[in-house]
Amino acid sequence: MEQGAVADPGGGLRERKKQATRRALHDAALRLVLEHGLEGLTVEEISAAADVSPRTFFNYFPGKEQAIIGDDLFVADPEKITTIMMDAASVLDGLRDVALALATQTLTRREQVLMRWQVMERYPALITRMFARFEEFDKVLASAVAARTGASADDAYPRLMAAVTTATIRVAVRRWTAEHGDLPLEHYVSETFGLLRGELSDGRVRGGNS
Repeated sequence: MEQGAVADPGGGLRERKKQATRRALHDAALRLVLEHGLEGLTVEEISAAADVSPRTFFNYFPGKEQAIIGDDLFVADPEKITTIMMDAASVLDGLRDVALALATQTLTRREQVLMRWQVMERYPALITRMFARFEEFDKVLASAVAARTGASADDAYPRLMAAVTTATIRVAVRRWTAEHGDLPLEHYVSETFGLLRGELSDGRVRGGNS
């Protein structure tokens, strides 16, 4: 799976600099909230840690909570995800390929991902914002499954398969951050999707209707 299959951040010099600044702000926000807590953390402190001005901060994030969560979590390009789904041998293979592309492109910094999950566990109120991101990703996946099967995106089957995929990715990320070896996230994504094949075959739920 080539990079850029899920989201295309652009490759120009200006865009790479913007990505570096966004990442620096996100990393600083994660580190500071774990070190000093959420309530007392300020935009000024995050900006100083990332070596930018507060004005620059607001060019990237509307507030500290958004900087803590980041905006690279479950970023999806609907057209590219649908293409992956249509080209796959089965619905389940397509969902796995989407998850692998996501792992390759946006979830490869293990320390950052680990810090983000630690923050979510420590401050459950932030989980609401993360779930909103999951919901958007689920909608894109459901639409891709619907396009593949000829169903409506609101039908039970596309929605179920999307939810299964999001949950599977989360389990893979949990296992990846809990391990201390050198295996990449893609290994755990492939592992968890492999486990699904005991209950799912060719994108069909055993005992159910598609």
